[in-house]
Amino acid sequence: MASNLDPQPEMSEDLVSANPQLLVNQVNYYKLLLDDLLFLSRSLSSDRTLKDFLELVLTTTRKMTASDAGSIYLIDRSTPVHTVCFEVSQNDSQPERSLVNFAVPLNEDSIVGYVALTGETLNLSDAHDLPENVGFRHHKTFDHDIQYRTRSVLAVPLMDYKGRTIGVFQLINRKVQDISITLENVQEITLAFSSLDKKLLQAIAAQISIYIERLELLGQTLHS
Repeated sequence: MASNLDPQPEMSEDLVSANPQLLVNQVNYYKLLLDDLLFLSRSLSSDRTLKDFLELVLTTTRKMTASDAGSIYLIDRSTPVHTVCFEVSQNDSQPERSLVNFAVPLNEDSIVGYVALTGETLNLSDAHDLPENVGFRHHKTFDHDIQYRTRSVLAVPLMDYKGRTIGVFQLINRKVQDISITLENVQEITLAFSSLDKKLLQAIAAQISIYIERLELLGQTLHS
């Protein structure tokens, strides 16, 4: 699987001419990305449970984007108060900490709630340093509870065939070094997600939606 721990290869023709190895690295990088995308596409026809499929997708996507952590949420509209529920969650720096079975309200107060309610994609360089004119905020209690520091965040909606939001795919802390994130090193080893990361996550989110709709056609419930 592709693992991008260096800035994604974006270079001019002058740089390529001066160092042909850069072009080789770029081609190899995109080959790895293609392999991972094809792997996920083939997984659409598997008989995995939803949880197993989401775990697979999250693991693969985090490696493709060098993300330290990530979560996939589904919207639960079965109760009067609609919520956005963690389905799977992974964190390399805090592997023993889990936020599964936790839910946030379906409103615009949180990052995930905002994406779920509006269907917009958010790409934030620092979740703790947001413009004052936005209504959503990063809930710092998440970080405090697991002794973590969320910085860069990329969150895209999961949409069904009717264009209705059914969940959110969120990646956290794109890394430049394969080491655990601490409160002391987070500024040094994390950076914002790129436009390519955004396109990849949107494409993979569409695959998740297809898998969920297939399960619904087969009569499998999403929330048990």
